[in-house]
Amino acid sequence: MPKLAWVLLPLALYGAWLGAALVRGRKPSRHALNVHLSVLLMLYLLSTAGLGIFWVANQQLPVFDWHYLFGYGTLLLVALHLWFNLPVVWRTLRGGARAAAGTAQPRRSPAALAGLVGLAALALVAGYLAGTMRAPAPAPAPSAAPDEAVAAVVRFHQHSSLSRTGVFGSAPGIDWGDAPLPFKRYPDVPGIALDIALGRGAAATAGLSAALRAPAPRPRTGPPQLAEVATLLYLAAGITLRRAGQALRAAPSSGGLFPSELYLLARRVGGLAQGIYHYDAERERLVSLGPLPAATGAPFASDADAAVVLTSIFHRSGYKYRERAWRYAVADAGHVLENLRVAAHAAGLHAVLSPRFDESRLAATLAIDGEREAPLAVMELGSAAGRPPPAVFSPVEGGAAALGATSRVQQATSLRLPSSHGAGGIALPAPQPSAMPVARAIGERRSKRRFTAAAVPLPVLAAILADMRQPPQLSTAVRIHLVVNRVQGLAPGVYRYGRGHALERVRSGDFAAAAQSAALAQAVIGDAAVVLVLSADRRALFAEGARGYRHAFLEAGLVGERWLLGATARGLGACPVGAFYDDAAAALIGVDGRREWVLHFAALGLAAE
Repeated sequence: MPKLAWVLLPLALYGAWLGAALVRGRKPSRHALNVHLSVLLMLYLLSTAGLGIFWVANQQLPVFDWHYLFGYGTLLLVALHLWFNLPVVWRTLRGGARAAAGTAQPRRSPAALAGLVGLAALALVAGYLAGTMRAPAPAPAPSAAPDEAVAAVVRFHQHSSLSRTGVFGSAPGIDWGDAPLPFKRYPDVPGIALDIALGRGAAATAGLSAALRAPAPRPRTGPPQLAEVATLLYLAAGITLRRAGQALRAAPSSGGLFPSELYLLARRVGGLAQGIYHYDAERERLVSLGPLPAATGAPFASDADAAVVLTSIFHRSGYKYRERAWRYAVADAGHVLENLRVAAHAAGLHAVLSPRFDESRLAATLAIDGEREAPLAVMELGSAAGRPPPAVFSPVEGGAAALGATSRVQQATSLRLPSSHGAGGIALPAPQPSAMPVARAIGERRSKRRFTAAAVPLPVLAAILADMRQPPQLSTAVRIHLVVNRVQGLAPGVYRYGRGHALERVRSGDFAAAAQSAALAQAVIGDAAVVLVLSADRRALFAEGARGYRHAFLEAGLVGERWLLGATARGLGACPVGAFYDDAAAALIGVDGRREWVLHFAALGLAAE
């Protein structure tokens, strides 16, 4: 049954019993009804409180749905309980308990009760509309939209932005329905069991800092082997921990919803026949989807030994985050891809993201619909660095939009191949590389949401920033800001991390409360010793057209994952956060929100046990 049906079941059963009693002429006394409502109220209050404590303690975000639904049931019972008891309270306050006890209880008219229920229903509808509406997008500046695809991206970003003043807007989103299955399954297709070589593979010995920069300098005698590829897929998106009924993955995901799926295009993989495979993280296997066609839609990867295609099932995030889901899904994809890249480097493989590919052809290759599940990125894997062939791509014209704004921004950032027919600042200490093995860093990374009051040593922060400072993989638009609250040897304030491994002070002062307020009052941001804020320069972003919008979010995910892995390798806790007020976030880091868009937050500090 749907969640709402389960929540209303006790009330429905009690209502059925009460109706049957009335039919039999056994109307309960007022005192009996009061007792019954009190028992139901205690049941719902305990359920609401219990789910709330569980959710807060374990950060199992899907449980929050049950939490607020039981909260609505509690409010209904509280209203009915007050209906029976408010006159007694009023008379007690006016004349004392003795006067209240000696006064007959007034009779309530059915019309008055119906009015109370109607007001409660009106409040519920108003709350629902407030939660599903968005502020109308202001008209973009003419210079910000050189073509229709870029204009569509600008409209989407404004439509999916959050602000305190835009909560009661008038631009409705689509109905995403209930939560989908957390794993994609091919029940009738045989699979190939994968041998994960964490303890004996290269990822168990290669240091994180070295692997972030380049492939390990070890001689290779041929293409990657199946066991190596299996380990890469596991470290990218495998299940690293099962807790409280939830399968947690190697890379973090907004709300623990994990919309990303991985497919392997295998050309030269030792021990694996050439073909198309789906990575089944639930059963740790590869599912064969058929032979590899000559043209997949990803010409940059045509000479690679293998390629990993990352798709997103938008419904997994959309049912909870609605129009903002695309942002979260693409940033989540960046986390996965950075794990894949660093794990490949640890194995001595080159891992390069394809900057352009034909989404529709690639979707047809993978036998997916291209809309509800759509390709977001392609990473080439090989024993040697390949040279991308020249290819001419053109933007995709808008079509059907089953997912509303999500479909439109996906189309706007998509490309197609032609048819076959035609600074100066504060210098930081020298970085101290981490030798923690890649597999250990990925396996031990967990999102930490509570921090101690301890300060982060400046050399540790400098080392994490140095590890983050990699050549851009897809986008040159991403900018790095830090909200510093507790760093030894660094005054609190807002800083920009620039060239030459240096910090530029933007604002001085304590901005912990402002950062927490901008991040929808999430305590994990307010309590952090340092908050990473990633933004994108719109001029650089749109230099490559609408495609640059997707690339910027992917790049932010890549950079953010390096922040998380660097924290893990140095004994710190970190947590990515994608929910924030866009206008407040821009003001926090001192940028003009019309010229620079904030994409991502991430907290850092010494994790509290």
